[in-house]
Amino acid sequence: MDLTNIPLMAALKSRMKWLNTNQTVISENIGHADTPGYKAKELDKQNFSGLVDNLVSDRPQGTQMRTKNSRHMDTSGSSSVTMRTREVKDSEETPSGNSVVLEEEMMKLADNQMKYGMVVNLYKKNIGLLNIALGKGGGR
Repeated sequence: MDLTNIPLMAALKSRMKWLNTNQTVISENIGHADTPGYKAKELDKQNFSGLVDNLVSDRPQGTQMRTKNSRHMDTSGSSSVTMRTREVKDSEETPSGNSVVLEEEMMKLADNQMKYGMVVNLYKKNIGLLNIALGKGGGR
């Protein structure tokens, strides 16, 4: 049984992919906190309306980050929909040209982890409901 045929499960999977990619972008920012000239990046926000539209249409879904240099690491996996990163606007910049504010990135990281945990719990609950519906749940 392919769980992505169930719209709610497909939406949760898409959200987990977005949050995972967001974690990567935040981690890269933290890793470059002392790199001269590095500009902090962030993912475009996930559009819930677009997510719902994708669920009811036949278009492929997923996430993909773009790389601008052949030496950049490809974090796209086998996904087909592009999620764009952009420079963080109106952020402080150090004299060396670095625009990463470590405190803000750590707050984003904690927020992202909480959201990911919530989506994982929703996914588990829905799997439990499916198991109960199939007679495999044991009524836990």
